[in-house]
Amino acid sequence: MFDLFRHYRIEPKLHRYAVMFSLVIVLAWLYFTFIEKAFFGKILSGDAQLVDFVLGLPLIFMFTVIVYACAYWICKWLVIFFLPHAMVPYSLENQQHGEEIKRQEETHGEQYWNKTEPHADNTDNENTENTKEKSAKNRQNRSD
Repeated sequence: MFDLFRHYRIEPKLHRYAVMFSLVIVLAWLYFTFIEKAFFGKILSGDAQLVDFVLGLPLIFMFTVIVYACAYWICKWLVIFFLPHAMVPYSLENQQHGEEIKRQEETHGEQYWNKTEPHADNTDNENTENTKEKSAKNRQNRSD
């Protein structure tokens, strides 16, 4: 399920509706903050203080982005649950290239990518020490 959420996107026809739904939720949020809570009226009447402008407006706009993301993610979860065939995988351009995978294997060690059951012997400790040594060498090479 998480794999669908992470590596797939909503097909373009439904994506349009998900974006429109998210925008409607954002407009409802902005209506609530500016009109229902009388923030806009405070600004027009001159009752707004400096704190309202310095902290209030940025907070409202930051929450607007969060509300949009949450509404879109809810749409995506609903599509995954009820219409999983409407999910389309991301293009191959977004996937990691072989060079990037090799670099990460060098950085983290092969043990990081091949997660196996821990053995009773000290092979995990040896792999951890080897990984730490490789990381130290990489850091030293970068600093040179």
